[in-house]
Order: sequence, then structure tokens, then C-alpha cells
Amino acid sequence: MTNENGRGPILAIFDLDKTIIDTSASMAYGRPMAERGLIGTPEVLRMMALLGNYMLTTHTEQNMNATKDALLGMIRDREESALRDVAQDALQEVITPYIYAEARELIIKHREQGHHVAIVTASPSVIVEPIVKELGADLLIATELEVKDGLFTGQVTHFNKGQAKVDKIQQLADEHGYDLDGSFAYSDSFTDLPMLQLVGNPHAVNPDRPLRKYATENDWPINRFVKPEPLFPQGAVLASAGATLALLGAVATGLALWFRSRDEDA
Repeated sequence: MTNENGRGPILAIFDLDKTIIDTSASMAYGRPMAERGLIGTPEVLRMMALLGNYMLTTHTEQNMNATKDALLGMIRDREESALRDVAQDALQEVITPYIYAEARELIIKHREQGHHVAIVTASPSVIVEPIVKELGADLLIATELEVKDGLFTGQVTHFNKGQAKVDKIQQLADEHGYDLDGSFAYSDSFTDLPMLQLVGNPHAVNPDRPLRKYATENDWPINRFVKPEPLFPQGAVLASAGATLALLGAVATGLALWFRSRDEDA
């Protein structure tokens, strides 16, 4: 299959966290994981703290590694099937309300144009696969966790961040003949600059300050997606871990909104 220019098919590549969804896919499942007995209250608190910190800041090597290490520590020796069930069963509760309407519409538009939609994320595939299905994406490139005898070992076989994303996309293009010069990529983070530079049509989505500066200097389109829902539904938090978690959610939400407003005004 070729595009209108007689070249290979077109890819539309989307980062996930803060680009398609206004949360972290890896950290959003804390409460349902606790309800299923996969983690305890201390782990829920840690996940909420990491999520709040992530929403206040941009992507960094430090917070990406911290998120990975925290999740690996929590699920080590847990059944893969149990986490897979949580990811599917709690999707409508912890992910769907935070999908940007503009992102969903853009994915539909690309598919209508015959483009192949790929979600490329540092979150583990076992968590993200239901999101990919929900959005009707064609491809997923994600972090892969080692599983032996049905249990997570706590090791990563592929950490999908930075250059690793680029290598996987390039491999995909080589195998299927995608026209990267005619393809599109969307991300909020400067850490995804190599991925954005890989295609002919890069877009900055609600960009962090470094990416916004780079996009402006290079005349890249900047997409503004509207925050769909409050980050922490207070009632759900109260039901799972008491007033402490509710307070943490409220504070994190307020600070996130304040910092975002400050950055936009800068």
C-alpha cells in the first residue's frame, strides 16, 4: 500500500502520557490494584505521590526511572494475568475520563485518511494494551516486562524511552516500508525530541517549556488539548485510602493547575 505520493504508508505516532491522556498510565491504576490485593496502602500512597509529582513537572530521566523502579518493585512476583485483568477492568474508571477529546478526534482523523496509528510509550504494554484497543490504534511500542512462569520477575526486557523509542520506530518503518518523511508524531515532552525529529510532520502537544521553545523556534505546530477531568476524583480516593489520599490528590491537582497556568503565561 502506498500513499498519494507513491511512497509507503503513513504513520501517525502518539506519545501517551500527557499527550493522549492527562495522567500517567503506569501510576493511574493504584486504587484498583489495591482493591485486587496486588499492592497495599503504602504502595498506593507512593504511586499517588509519584503521579502528583509527575503531573507537576516535565519528563526527566530521573522521574521516568523512578516510576519504572516503583512499579517493578510493586509487581515483582505478582501474576501477569492479575495486572492484565486490572488494566482491562479499571480502564473506564481510571483512564477513559482522562483521554483528551482532541486526541481521540485526531486519531480518528488519521485513521480516516488511511494512516496507521501507533502509540509509543514508556509505560508497560501489559497496562497500555486496553488503552490501545479503546482508541482503535493499530500499533503499540511500549516497555516490556520480563515474565517467568506467569509471574513478573521485576526485570525489564525493553525500556521504551528516548533513543529506544526511535530505534523501535525505525525498525517498524524498515519492516513495513512506512514513509517517515510523510508521517506524523505528537508528544508533550522534550525528551521525545528524537522521535519528533524522525518524521516530516512533528507536533508539540501541550508542550513542556523546552519543547515549546524548540517548536516555536523551528515553526512546528503546537496543539492545545483541553484538560478533560480533575486529576484525582476525590470520592474515589476517599473510598480507597481515606482522607490522606484525598488531601494529597487535591493539593497535587491545585498545584498542577497553578504551575500549568504559570507556564502558559510565561
